Amino acid sequence: MTTSFSTVLAEKKLIDQMKAGDPVAFGKIYDHYSQAIYGKLLKFVKISAVADEMLQDVFLKVWENRHTLDSNYSLKPWLYRVTENEIYKFYRKVALDVKLQTHILQTFDELYTHTEEDYYLKESRKLLQDAMTDMPPRCREVFELCRLQGKSYEEAALQLDISISTVSNHLVRATAIVRKTLFQSTDMAMIVVTAYMVYR
Repeated sequence: MTTSFSTVLAEKKLIDQMKAGDPVAFGKIYDHYSQAIYGKLLKFVKISAVADEMLQDVFLKVWENRHTLDSNYSLKPWLYRVTENEIYKFYRKVALDVKLQTHILQTFDELYTHTEEDYYLKESRKLLQDAMTDMPPRCREVFELCRLQGKSYEEAALQLDISISTVSNHLVRATAIVRKTLFQSTDMAMIVVTAYMVYR
């Protein structure tokens, strides 16, 4: 059952109690937010077992970082940022883990036929192009060289006549833009393909 916070002061009190190490307060916060967080996770990853595991990871981070929380502010925005980070980490893991890719494809086998492969490849390229359109010119150049052409930071820096640290900074910004674009899609198959195109 979801716990309701009748006032902002009620949440503030629970956060303060949790910061002091009170597991009961933590449990009440979990009860209040877990259903919404789980729904967000499941919307993106589509696999209940994966969403369950990620939900536990999100709230483990709440407990581990409880001392840094400010009870003067609502916990919800911070929780949703942590949740989005977990989703993004999952996409990257899928892109880099062949076994996980196989598992995801098997999971979607009943939903998507092989005849749709070209569609997802085409749409994923469009999703990536949309993200690149939002990037500043130099940022886009660095992203294309390092992520799409597979060049090293050193090679990109030499080609663009910029420092390696500048290349790194541009990639951080470009990755944030791609991440934002990915979150606009709720189709896991398309997200997996797009993530693979970026991080393969």
